[in-house]
Parts: sequence; structure tokens; C-alpha cells
Amino acid sequence: MVTLQNAKDVADTIVQHINPRLVTLFGSVARDNIGNDLDLLIVVNDDAYQGRQTDLLLQRSLAPYYRAFDIEPFVIPLSRYNQQIRSGAPFLNAVLKEGRVLYMQNHVNEWLRQAEEEQRTATYLAEGGFYRSACYHAEQAIEKFLKAQLIAKGWDLEKTHSIRRLLALSEDHGLRYHLTDEDVVFIDSIYRGRYPAEAGLLPEGEPDADDAHRAVRLANELLRGSST
Repeated sequence: MVTLQNAKDVADTIVQHINPRLVTLFGSVARDNIGNDLDLLIVVNDDAYQGRQTDLLLQRSLAPYYRAFDIEPFVIPLSRYNQQIRSGAPFLNAVLKEGRVLYMQNHVNEWLRQAEEEQRTATYLAEGGFYRSACYHAEQAIEKFLKAQLIAKGWDLEKTHSIRRLLALSEDHGLRYHLTDEDVVFIDSIYRGRYPAEAGLLPEGEPDADDAHRAVRLANELLRGSST
């Protein structure tokens, strides 16, 4: 059987030998932490991708592991990866939805960049009167910022959208933020009510201008402030 730790060891070896942009685990080990083989999506820079030569180098570097378990690596250049993401390729969508990132180049900076982008988007939408979308992007800014800080502390990324849980994990890593219980309940309610089938985005119904500006303010204060 193959474990999540096995997957992390394999990812470390891949990083040492081919310097990828991204290594994502998917399949049974990503889902259950144990399985019969490893399924890996590996994204490399265009200038580092040389087709069969890259595959050969990868297989040689992973040779010690093949004696213990099977590995199915899917290597793709960055430009093709981005193109397929934009076109909604079903395979990549499934990997992004269900997979676990084992390695990302400049991991913390990328999460912080995305948090900043979400914050700017939320501000723009709130000013334009798109209150539901503004709330959602503000929640995403907060979530991604908290994850970035945790990753910087050595946290293994997990699939959670709960701000309450991320704050609890932050305290375990010596990070504390100025968010009240009421603020956390408000922000968490945004993600839970993001689908049209829900009765509005927030417990009280559709968000209004005050809700949107509150969400944007909380995200802005978190991103601009510092932990204690």
C-alpha cells in the first residue's frame, strides 16, 4: 500500500531532479491517505519540458520507489496547463477539485498574491453594487491569506474553507488575528451560502451594501495588519 508520506517523499525527489512548478497528488491516496498507487500531476516550465527526455529523467529519478509501488506521473508544460485550465478541461478540473498540492514553487508568495487579487476584486465589486460577489471574494481573500501564513509556518495544506478552523490552526502555530467571534460567524456564513439554491448568501438573506463593505473591510484589515 502507498501512504500520503510516500507521496510526499516522491514529491521531494521530483523537486530535486526536475524543478517543477507544481506537483499535485490525486486519486485514492489524495482522497483516503492510502491507496494502491500514486497518481501525480506535474507541471514544469515550458523551457524545462522536453517530452520523452523529461519523462525519462523522471522515471530514472523515481526508480527506487517503483520497487515498492506503482507511480503514474502526468507531466505537462505550464503553457498547456494554463490553456487547459482556461478551457475547462474535465481531467484538470477534477484534479484541481479533488487533488492535494504536494509542492508549489514560491508557494507562500502565490497564496499571498491570490489573496491580494481577491481583495482588489471584492473592493471593485462592492463599489459597483455587486454585493453577493463582493462578499464571496472578500471571504476568499481572508481564507487564502490565512492559509499563506500557515503554510509559511510549515502547515500541510488541507481542504477547508472554515475561517474558524483556520484561526484555530493559526493559534496552534503562534499566529493571532484581530477578528471577533461575530466577524468569524459572518465570514463563514458567506462561503456556506455561496450557491443559488441557498436562501441568500448570508443567514439573514441576500447581502446588502453594508454586508459587502463589512466583508471588504475585514479582508482589508486582515491583509494590511499583522498577526500578534
